[in-house]
Amino acid sequence: MYLRRKIDRFLLDWKADSNRKPLIVKGSRQVGKTAAIRHFASANYRSVVEINFVENPKYRAITQNGYSVDEVVKSMSLLDPTLCFIPHETLIFFDEIQDHPDIATTLKFFRQDGRFDVICSGSMLGISYRTIESNSVGYKTD
Repeated sequence: MYLRRKIDRFLLDWKADSNRKPLIVKGSRQVGKTAAIRHFASANYRSVVEINFVENPKYRAITQNGYSVDEVVKSMSLLDPTLCFIPHETLIFFDEIQDHPDIATTLKFFRQDGRFDVICSGSMLGISYRTIESNSVGYKTD
């Protein structure tokens, strides 16, 4: 059973915005961020690619060869060939980004590219942000 949250309306409004930017959802641990994003994603996208940096630390290497959308998508596909990337119909959900805050650097490139919607989620992000190479200011919504 899914428990409705205030974020549900926010996510729908974000999706409806034709000028949407990659979204970063911050909040305390265990408040339902991941559940809300999964619920939204399954109802609104043909394909959902979820990368959890705590459960699957191997994905921390996806920025090793650069931050471009093509490089990141290629790296994810090499790690899991079953991932499906359909332009304009895929949500990429980076969860637990406090364990790989450098992923925020890619958000500028995802925004400029425009083929995929991106949502990031994590706890204690204010602390982790100081380790990010580039915070993609102006290319994301917090």
